[in-house]
Amino acid sequence: MTRALLVFAKVPRPGQVKTRLTPLLSPAEAARVYTAFLRDALRQYARLDAAVRLYIAPPRPENGLVGMPSDVSVHEQEGEGLGARMQNALAESFDAGHDRLAVVGTDHPTLPSAFVEKGFDALAEEPALCIGPSADGGFYLLGMNAPFPSLFDGMRYSHDRVFADTLTRAKSTSAAVTVLPEWYDVDTPAALRRMLRDLEQSSLEAPNTRRIVAMLNLQDRLAEASTK
Repeated sequence: MTRALLVFAKVPRPGQVKTRLTPLLSPAEAARVYTAFLRDALRQYARLDAAVRLYIAPPRPENGLVGMPSDVSVHEQEGEGLGARMQNALAESFDAGHDRLAVVGTDHPTLPSAFVEKGFDALAEEPALCIGPSADGGFYLLGMNAPFPSLFDGMRYSHDRVFADTLTRAKSTSAAVTVLPEWYDVDTPAALRRMLRDLEQSSLEAPNTRRIVAMLNLQDRLAEASTK
């Protein structure tokens, strides 16, 4: 069985990424933070035993993306809405010959690789689904070893019941469903504080994220913001 990790991301344009981290950060600084997350995520995922397929939200930059690992293939998301884009990326990846697929984002630079491996392991027997819940009510990973269009048809996203609603749909299929350990996306100052604590207390490399934390002096800026 061949495994593929479908990494959903945006082009790091100021004003279009990490907008909930402003006004703590300027739009340009938020884009730099997102760039660091993206590069570290791809660096981490490229070490796994899986093909890494980066799906970028349109429009793709004409000159490509700087600093991407050479063994990561780059694709453009297609479809109206997130559900259609995930479904199309999954169908394309199945057609490319992969049979264990996981969709994952780049908003969680401290996500343990073991959680992703656990997701792929859950897909060893057919049919199977796995889902990793996020602390904000969404999910950080959705995996499957066969198409399940009912997970996406008419599904609404960007609310705090995305994980619960997706899990309900998953359980209504014929698949064995595995729920992975919960993790968190770094979209808010509170989540950014949690990420900084995790970086301090772990040996996780995340070199780009650690570098931007130091360059932007995020520890002090968060401390100052908490006193206002």
